[in-house]
Amino acid sequence: MQKYNTLSKRLVYRTDKRGAISDAIGRTVAVDYPAYDIFIDPKIYFDDLAQNKSSERFLKLLEKKYGINRNSLNDAILKRRDRRYFVIKHNLSSDDVKFLKKNHIPMPFGFTKRYKRYYPDGAVSSHIIGFCDKYGIGIEGLELKYNGYLKGVRKKERVGFDSFKTLKIPASDSSYNLRTTLNEDVQVFLHSSLEDTVKKYKAASGIAIVMNPNDGAVVAMDSTPYYDNNKYYIYKYKYIKDRALSNIFEPGSIFKLVTMSAALDSDKFSGSELINCENGRWRLKNRVIHDTHKYKILSFDNVFVKSSNIGSAKIALQLGKKIFYEYLIKFGFGEKTGIDEPSESKGIVKDIFSIGDVDLANMAFGQGIGVTAIQIVRAYGVIANGGYRVEPYIVNNIKSNDKIIYSHTLKSVKILSPKTVNRVRDILINVVKKGTGKRAYVNGYTTAGKTGTAQIPYEGKYRKNKYVASFVGFAPAQKPRFVVGVFIFDPKNKMYGGEVAAPLFARITAFLMHYYAIMPVR
Repeated sequence: MQKYNTLSKRLVYRTDKRGAISDAIGRTVAVDYPAYDIFIDPKIYFDDLAQNKSSERFLKLLEKKYGINRNSLNDAILKRRDRRYFVIKHNLSSDDVKFLKKNHIPMPFGFTKRYKRYYPDGAVSSHIIGFCDKYGIGIEGLELKYNGYLKGVRKKERVGFDSFKTLKIPASDSSYNLRTTLNEDVQVFLHSSLEDTVKKYKAASGIAIVMNPNDGAVVAMDSTPYYDNNKYYIYKYKYIKDRALSNIFEPGSIFKLVTMSAALDSDKFSGSELINCENGRWRLKNRVIHDTHKYKILSFDNVFVKSSNIGSAKIALQLGKKIFYEYLIKFGFGEKTGIDEPSESKGIVKDIFSIGDVDLANMAFGQGIGVTAIQIVRAYGVIANGGYRVEPYIVNNIKSNDKIIYSHTLKSVKILSPKTVNRVRDILINVVKKGTGKRAYVNGYTTAGKTGTAQIPYEGKYRKNKYVASFVGFAPAQKPRFVVGVFIFDPKNKMYGGEVAAPLFARITAFLMHYYAIMPVR
């Protein structure tokens, strides 16, 4: 049993070890590791002058190894001569402590063991995991959302030195460990692939998400520019915020999913209609709506396969704003998805009583409405999973001493009929086969999705040559395992979602099919 020096007993604050965070198969993405503070007891230092010679030698050693100025340190100790605990240096490693102990530590000095947060993946998953401040309190991401579970209890205890001059603190663990839905391998691939695309097109930023549409589990999610959460303090907040959840943008043609779903599910359209697309230019009151190509008459399906703004606008106007808003709300736009992260925005949806025909026509092809990337990915998940709106989530379970105290439960609402889902899925398959999304094709697999190219508004006007290029879809198309959303903001040289975002969708999807050993279509 260790003997404690009665003169050295004191009251100190200490915090239990913070809980760990791991990916879906148990690989650690956030963990505490031991760190040591070297301290002095000023009262003993000044009361026992016999110790001063050995203390002076020890201070010289600290100055030589760590650059601690002895004169400044002596002044600081003198100002605290009646105190019992004063930290000289923080964050020493275990090797530092071993080295100093070998050199004999005089009585006024000692070490306190504490914990410091470390993120093995750093920038790869920083937007999801977040970080803690220097006091071990969660500030961003899961670290903030689940801080109440992860943080250890802060206690004030009377402790004393052991024979090795280490301040002995009783061991305990009051924290909980999180198991997430993330797959570290997929996250690494997503991170590097997104970075490559943003660099290739010299884009301002980018977002990519992989989600299981059947239960809402987020397999990977990233945005760039990014930051290293091990060194969060050197970054501005624009690098730290999670754009996948907080950035609001006009979605453009990927929002046509809502228009076609509402038209079919409400039975206002049978899907056999022919739409006059006005040869690419149509005036609606004081607004002129354009298509990229000069289409004349398009079938209902081809309005979306060819991505006609005019055709989409006419369908929405025939539906009327009441039905359109009914489905907009069913898909969950204008409200948070409920994902377990602290930085989610709810988007921007105009009040139904304040919109007219022009507003409704614009919304039909993704203008005049603000969404987040996670909202759009969830919307495509509705078609992928058979008509259910699910709540995305990241934490699968929480454990305490190997006992599960929380497990995620599926939260879903049926919003579309199977008939509607099947027809919309077929349209999205044809977008890839023969429409604007041909570059989203993955060899050996059937993919489905929609391209988007949306102008970026600024101070009430659309900025010239600034676009959001996007592609959102799922695979395998008939039995979807994953929804993948790609959003590239302000790409240079090329601007269309089919050119910029669809190839990245294909790259990520191909990786998923091979990684999870999903059999190709025969």
